[in-house]
Amino acid sequence: MSAPLEGDISQVVGQRIREARKAAGLSLEVMAQSVGISVPQLSKLENGKSTATIRSLAKIGLELQRPPNYFLQSDQQMARCLGTLVPSWDTEGRAIEKFAELVGKRTGSRVTVAVFPAAQLGSAATQIQALMNGVLDLFAESIGFFERFSQPLRLASLPFCFVSETHYERFQTSKLFNTDVRDTLRAKSVELLNANWKWGQAPSVVLISKKLITSPDELKGLRVRCPENETFRAYLERLGCEPVVVPWAKVEATFQADQIDAMISKLSHVVSMRFTRYARFMTQLDYRPLDLSFAINRQLYQMLSPALQDGLNQAAAEAGQYCINLMTQTADQLPRLLNEDGAVLVQAAAGPWHARSMAIFDDLERAGCWDRGLVAEFRALANN
Repeated sequence: MSAPLEGDISQVVGQRIREARKAAGLSLEVMAQSVGISVPQLSKLENGKSTATIRSLAKIGLELQRPPNYFLQSDQQMARCLGTLVPSWDTEGRAIEKFAELVGKRTGSRVTVAVFPAAQLGSAATQIQALMNGVLDLFAESIGFFERFSQPLRLASLPFCFVSETHYERFQTSKLFNTDVRDTLRAKSVELLNANWKWGQAPSVVLISKKLITSPDELKGLRVRCPENETFRAYLERLGCEPVVVPWAKVEATFQADQIDAMISKLSHVVSMRFTRYARFMTQLDYRPLDLSFAINRQLYQMLSPALQDGLNQAAAEAGQYCINLMTQTADQLPRLLNEDGAVLVQAAAGPWHARSMAIFDDLERAGCWDRGLVAEFRALANN
């Protein structure tokens, strides 16, 4: 392979300087003054008409908080790292792999994505911190994992927070969401892509357990798996459960070792991971999970052209439809799974679960889990 020509390098360097400067919100004049060069000289650098020295790149990098070698790499040379908690063979994991494939197609290979599951990157908290620091480029999971940064997400991440699909959609388009979720995460260097994976009413949330449970009172005293979410832990405690915090990557081993009695999960996960081998009873709770969202490091997102941003959103939307098709196939496997494992599927009346959860939300608000009035604001969205 022949070495790149000096002019080609200058074009790459110039493009990277310009993108980083614009992402930082700096004008040519301000940038030139900060690094001690003239505006015409900086303009020539950005247009690839002048060759940058290592010394000038070091000054520019210091101003833009980028290492000098950052300016020597084109988009095609840098695979974007996407973190998630689900394994690649799970239904959602396969759809996320499809997203990575589609990103290359929809951006003309200018952006490529490499997917890394929790087994390689660690817990949700670790991945989110890496996303904020720019070590990880994208994170594909339920937006509820950002609950410690946004008060509305603390409530939204709890079961039975929304009474209908319309209620959920109103929340996603509300001023509350734009201000206290989207803008709050932007301040943490996280941008949410516009394309969510909307499941509608499927897959439903189910309770997988070792004994038949149809009402919330029957959970009392049971060891229930808790995600890495402090508000969810408080919710389970008020249900009378013994919360056991288990990262998703260790759920199967924990069930197999008889360290938990029950778990709230998506039906698709129960089928794809065949949890019915360890817990014979599934209770349909008539509640849909939060959408899977794509979060991207904000600095990276700002550096992408509008065409590349559109490519990412288009890839996410297409992969979402692909995931819905996989979910349908997964649901079709349920009768065979129940038969082979001798498992039982029951439908729980939604009323008692909603009523108990509403009382818990009020109690959590009084305990200071979020600001007073948030529960009322959520309920108002349901009645609009």
